[in-house]
Amino acid sequence: MSCVWVSAQECSQQELARVAEWVRRERDMQIVFFNDPPAETKRRFLLESKAADFLVRLGVRPNLKGYQYLLTSVIICLKDKGELDGITKRLYPSVAKRYGTTADKVEHAIRYAIQAAWKKGNRQEQKAVFGYDVSEGKPPTNTEFIMQMLVCLERMERPLYS
Repeated sequence: MSCVWVSAQECSQQELARVAEWVRRERDMQIVFFNDPPAETKRRFLLESKAADFLVRLGVRPNLKGYQYLLTSVIICLKDKGELDGITKRLYPSVAKRYGTTADKVEHAIRYAIQAAWKKGNRQEQKAVFGYDVSEGKPPTNTEFIMQMLVCLERMERPLYS
């Protein structure tokens, strides 16, 4: 089920009409209207959008299944770091269940997306995040990729001074 958060205060009539059109087309679409979302909801939404942007910056193409699986994996791990302890026994099955597929297909799609990004992605960004790029070695493993994304996202969220 897809979910869209819509701020009633920030929507124009045209945007609300577009949302109504989505509702008519998508049977599994859940739309939540709010005046002011709770702070935790805002934080989670911002983290999810940063994760999506970060994947694209690293070269993961959004049209690949692995992109969506990676994004979902990162979001799950942001909520519960324990998922990384059993990536093949816990994380992949969790993602597979959400998408109605198998853990093996999730693992393979993620690996393919990482390899494709590693070959065609931004080398400077790869070097900044992983410490090496395509010219210096193999692409990162699925676990390494997810862990580095989590580290970078947490670093982005942390204030520089407190």
